[in-house]
Amino acid sequence: MEKLSKKDMMQKIVAYVGSAEAIKLVSDAYSAEILANRIGRMEAASQSFIKQARPIADMMEIALERVLAVCELTAK
Repeated sequence: MEKLSKKDMMQKIVAYVGSAEAIKLVSDAYSAEILANRIGRMEAASQSFIKQARPIADMMEIALERVLAVCELTAK
């Protein structure tokens, strides 16, 4: 199966929930990814996490994938 581009994922999400809701869901998921990344970097005992932390460019893709997965699970 071919991996979808970020634009294609967003278009699929918009088709499921509408434009305004898609923006909100993806924005919330993106914020959660950033928080998880930053908290992991701040934890003193988490030196191995710093090496595993994803670059910010990947966080948007992860957020889109998560929201799309939920939309696909709940589709009728």
